[in-house]
Amino acid sequence: MSDSNPVVRIESDGLNGAGLSLWPAMDPSDLVSGTPVEHGHLYDEIEDIDYSVGVWDCTAFDDKPGPYPVDEYMLLLSGSVEMVMPDGGAITVNAGDVFVIPKGLECQWKMPGTVRKIFMILDGADVGNAQNYSLERITLLRSVFADAPSNACVSTRQTLFVNHDGKMQTFVESFGHPFTGARETIGRQIVTVLNGQVGSSGASKDQSVKGDSFYLRDVQNLKWAIAAGTTLIVAQCHL
Repeated sequence: MSDSNPVVRIESDGLNGAGLSLWPAMDPSDLVSGTPVEHGHLYDEIEDIDYSVGVWDCTAFDDKPGPYPVDEYMLLLSGSVEMVMPDGGAITVNAGDVFVIPKGLECQWKMPGTVRKIFMILDGADVGNAQNYSLERITLLRSVFADAPSNACVSTRQTLFVNHDGKMQTFVESFGHPFTGARETIGRQIVTVLNGQVGSSGASKDQSVKGDSFYLRDVQNLKWAIAAGTTLIVAQCHL
């Protein structure tokens, strides 16, 4: 990651709007159709464990059905994706949706047009016999940029996804009251503001508002200012 700030705004056109770089071509043997052209920008990467965070843009293609190779959290910025399951059922993901695909899930990725997304990837150990319903489905949160519900009196946290060894999670936090002070951050996080406003002493931008995403890399001891009625969705990796 090339920005020295402890909290970095994730921009759809790469760091500071510098654009996305052309990535190597996909292996044609992995595809059913299409000649996809990929562009992207990585905000963070640890190659040894296939961990990465970034923005990805790609033209249309369909891949071959099979087990998904990694745990991946995604926020679709534009376009649509159809995930086809072994029983023939399909899940359509549209711009504004957040979804998580667990490692090992049997599915087929079909993209009728160009897609752009924010992603967090982790390639952990094999799933094995973990008793975790998150590993048996695609976790889908619809239209994160729509008005998210908030409670004027209560602050809540709802966990949506946990990978097989607990190192990767996705959860939603709602703040019924304003919050100012230190906030525990475990590992590395992508945080997207569904509603409200968030500020941090270490941010590369003074305030993040509805629709903004930012990345924290092992950040501690920051002062936060979170407005009442704020709802956040967080993808977290504890490496």
